[in-house]
Amino acid sequence: MAPFSTSAVIERLSDRYEFLQSIGKPSGYQQLLATDIQHRQSVVIKSLSLGKGTSAGDICCFEREIHLLESLRHPTIPRYIDSFGIDTPEGKGLVLVQAHSPFSQTLHQQMAAGKVYCEAEIKSIAKQLLQGLIYLHNKGLVHRDITPGNVAIAGFENKLAQVSWLTLGSVQYVESQREDAIIGTYGYMPIEQVGGQARFASDLYSLGATLIALATGRRPQNLPRDGCKITFACHPSHLSASFQQWINWLIEPHMSDRPKTAQQALQALNYLPFSMIKRRLKQPAKAAIAPIPIVSKPYSQGQLYFTKIQQRERASRLNLVIPPVGFKRADYQRALPPLLMGCALLTLGIYLLSLLSFSIDMLSHKRGIASLAAAALGACGSVQGCKFLLVGLRFLDSQLLREIHIQLDAHVLLISYKYWLRSPFYIVNTRRKDIYNVSALPDCSALRILTHRNRTEVPSDSFKLTTRHGNLTPRDIRWLTSLINDWRMRHEGCV
Repeated sequence: MAPFSTSAVIERLSDRYEFLQSIGKPSGYQQLLATDIQHRQSVVIKSLSLGKGTSAGDICCFEREIHLLESLRHPTIPRYIDSFGIDTPEGKGLVLVQAHSPFSQTLHQQMAAGKVYCEAEIKSIAKQLLQGLIYLHNKGLVHRDITPGNVAIAGFENKLAQVSWLTLGSVQYVESQREDAIIGTYGYMPIEQVGGQARFASDLYSLGATLIALATGRRPQNLPRDGCKITFACHPSHLSASFQQWINWLIEPHMSDRPKTAQQALQALNYLPFSMIKRRLKQPAKAAIAPIPIVSKPYSQGQLYFTKIQQRERASRLNLVIPPVGFKRADYQRALPPLLMGCALLTLGIYLLSLLSFSIDMLSHKRGIASLAAAALGACGSVQGCKFLLVGLRFLDSQLLREIHIQLDAHVLLISYKYWLRSPFYIVNTRRKDIYNVSALPDCSALRILTHRNRTEVPSDSFKLTTRHGNLTPRDIRWLTSLINDWRMRHEGCV
């Protein structure tokens, strides 16, 4: 499709409109923000060239948008003003004029300007867009292109006003979709829409992806994924847990796992957190899975809220310190037996040794020989008691005092155990290029690192860091896996 140049449209319509700037990112046609000189109102002017480069399908979409704006009436749908044909030096074309608030911007423009949305603002946007989707879906229409660049919002200072679609060019009846036509924006489209089979639940996925972009300031395609699903979580002080669960409900990969209708999604949003508690009770296994939290930078400074792992970032190095496991009730079964046995044997050995009063004459008496035998037995008991105590104390040391240090350098990965009053013991010392796999076990109980060469005193081509080795949770394991893989790809120049 070949759109008009901006200058051609401005020259042809300058007697009726005062043009301000281009707005949004439409595909194939010109979209300009202007002011109606006669009525002094803000409008959006869309123009489509009817040249050889424009297909019949593109013309059909533009004419359908004109028809929809004329027939639809809803606060989230721009008000139709006029449509007509024009002749310019570049050829003939079609023009659509729709109302636009003079103080409105697209969500994409606000995000680019550094706008940070609070939960109340994101909820208000979600509710208004859901009301618009309810209206469209009741008429058998699917939107198919809900993105921050296609949503206009009018706000006065910090007060949130009306939200509306910027364009309806992608709107189509469900039954009239063509399987060979892919309509939508990458990152905001669900899987079924890629095959040209958008459904009402597809719009809910796009809405959820848009809300995630507002909450994180990042495009959905740039966020980590767990299989086909975006892993989304924010700090509870930014978005409440129930609201995050509601958004994650919208972006389920399978349509059957999302809300059945926009009305159901809106009702659940109005009754948070009780609606999410009800859903959790119906689907406890899915609701129990916690996603990898999203951070603004791969190596974020400061303490992350979801983990006890400490981060110590330097110029070209990231040091992670995993605190000790701690002493839990189950650990008593392992620590107490050797400690009690060691104390008992050591006490008995010291007592037997205290009975010995050595002299030359005692060797000629049976009592003296028995005393020597008891002393020898006491010495052996003391030695064995010390061994048992050492076993128990080493266990306590590893549980209460041992830290695990992970050092990510430009080209080297170091993992070591650091004990109290002892030199560190290195278990992984490998170059980045020698690592060929970093993955988490399916149950997220361990992180596995496979290498071609490990330059330690006890070389091994594999290392497994489990939740028993340090104060780690399955979420920590998944986060560490993502972080180390991200370190590998970034230093390899991958995107």
